[in-house]
Amino acid sequence: MRDYHGSNEVKSELRDDGILILTINRPEKRNALNGTTSAKMEEIINLAEKDNAVRVIIVTGEGEKSFCAGEDLSELSSTGECQTVTAHGFGGLTNRLCPKPIICAVNGTAVGGGMEIAISCDLIVAVKGARFGLPEVKVGLIASTGGLVRMAREIPRKVAMELCLTGKLIYADEAKELGIVNYVVEPENLMSKAIELAEQIAANAPLSLKITKEIMHIAPSMSLDDAMRYSDTAYRFIEKTADGVEGPLAFMEKRKPNWQGK
Repeated sequence: MRDYHGSNEVKSELRDDGILILTINRPEKRNALNGTTSAKMEEIINLAEKDNAVRVIIVTGEGEKSFCAGEDLSELSSTGECQTVTAHGFGGLTNRLCPKPIICAVNGTAVGGGMEIAISCDLIVAVKGARFGLPEVKVGLIASTGGLVRMAREIPRKVAMELCLTGKLIYADEAKELGIVNYVVEPENLMSKAIELAEQIAANAPLSLKITKEIMHIAPSMSLDDAMRYSDTAYRFIEKTADGVEGPLAFMEKRKPNWQGK
């Protein structure tokens, strides 16, 4: 494992198997993001997107109490302007369709922008007792960097309305019942479960993962016919790639495929 463009406030380590672990390291601030931290996350993920050595990204927080408490409100500008939204959203994540799969390992409370980061990831593993919520309405703001949009799209409307209009928090078990969280685990098993999922994903073809993510993201906003045509076009492209040839060949030869990402 080696450092991957990390800093004091954003630990970033790349494992030999291509799993990048990005840790928000501001436990004294409940891992709330300031402008510097958010910009560093943007920088790291920008680099990771273009780096073939990075296969899967895990995002987590330092400590046992909080994954991310959202924006560090003490660092708002003198006119109240947000300092943490980068080119790709809050923490460089909430307005990004990353070609690499991203797993969020929620080690504690994920509220406000912290929840927005979590639900922008592809999979979520959370510790028992972790809480989720968008309490922005309590401080005169809104969850504008993807929280309201994703909640409206991903869980039942009346439930989403209640959570977003009251600003109340829910526990990980309830979040799993609603389909927000994939797995709820004991704290000591959080990273091992996230890494287990990352290893399963990293064993698959990079181009297949990228295109699968694209289709999963755009299909809900397309008609069934258009989505099927898009999928068919994508298949006719990928079957002619090096990985599209290598995968079936490796399967027939009963060996591990040698993915090239092209």
